[in-house]
Amino acid sequence: MFQHLLFVGIAFQSSLTKTLQNLKHQETVIYDKVWLNEGNAYNEKTGKFTATVDGLYSFSWTTVSNPGGYFITEIVHNGNAKAENQCDGRGLTGHPSTSNQVNIKMKKGDQVWIRTYTTNGQYAYGRNMCSFSGFKI
Repeated sequence: MFQHLLFVGIAFQSSLTKTLQNLKHQETVIYDKVWLNEGNAYNEKTGKFTATVDGLYSFSWTTVSNPGGYFITEIVHNGNAKAENQCDGRGLTGHPSTSNQVNIKMKKGDQVWIRTYTTNGQYAYGRNMCSFSGFKI
């Protein structure tokens, strides 16, 4: 007998509209502009993605800083750091840019977000130049 399978699309794309400066120790980076939020799993008020179903998810984030500035972040899953993104323009005259990507196995209700690595959230460009996105694989 033929069964209908329900596909649940979960994907989001967000960015920073304003420049961030001097963030605190492990402060959550809130990407306030949401371009796509299929499945409504990303919260632009908290900066956190919450899995709505169990599965494997892919996340990426990009950071742009200013000449001489830096903005070092990490992606965290339920409070545990998984990977870093070191955007460091100290000693440079151009605008440094970095990206990273991770795949995380999540249970319904698990959360993922980007936060500063220690106190290294000195300068991140707004104007939609920094982004955070993800989707269920």
